[in-house]
Amino acid sequence: MSDHHPEIDMSEVYQLPPQEVNLADFPADEEWILDVGGGGEGIIGRMKGRQVVAIDRRRPELEGTANEALKLVMDARELQFLENSFGTVTLFFTLMYIPFGDLDTIFSEVARVLKPGGALLIWDVNVEVPRDTEEKYFMVPLTVTFPDGTKKETGYGSKMRNQDMGSFVSAAEKHGFEVVDHDTIGLTFYTRLALRKG
Repeated sequence: MSDHHPEIDMSEVYQLPPQEVNLADFPADEEWILDVGGGGEGIIGRMKGRQVVAIDRRRPELEGTANEALKLVMDARELQFLENSFGTVTLFFTLMYIPFGDLDTIFSEVARVLKPGGALLIWDVNVEVPRDTEEKYFMVPLTVTFPDGTKKETGYGSKMRNQDMGSFVSAAEKHGFEVVDHDTIGLTFYTRLALRKG
């Protein structure tokens, strides 16, 4: 967080306890994977390489990403892809940066570009803001373990707010998604949703 946002005073950051995410490989056949917010660490691109189309609104986030994904500057509220273009869409610690008021638009766009029956994969963190906090931001230190056993130490942070898996899932369900699988470990969660056919 401090690397990408040097203007932030770390005394204003509420640091959550360190968390671990063990990434399981996921089937995507030979289809394109759309990674929304795929700049920065580019975790999904590291995992799936050239199958990934990584989008981010901020060009510097994409320019600093070291993987083989196709990188495009794009706003998830207005995806520049045809309908039914992707078999899988991923959001790896991206939703924390998205204002709640934009969730409907983004999930509507994701549903539009995802093939019927396609998968929406979400990883993020549950945050309950302490009542007496004066910090303006939260940050979660993260150890990501890839399917091959390699590890990446990183961290994600955003403006302070309460958020949980349920609120994101509820927003997605309004646009034809249903939960297929989910898991919570510590404060982090993973959920796999499918776009209902027809």
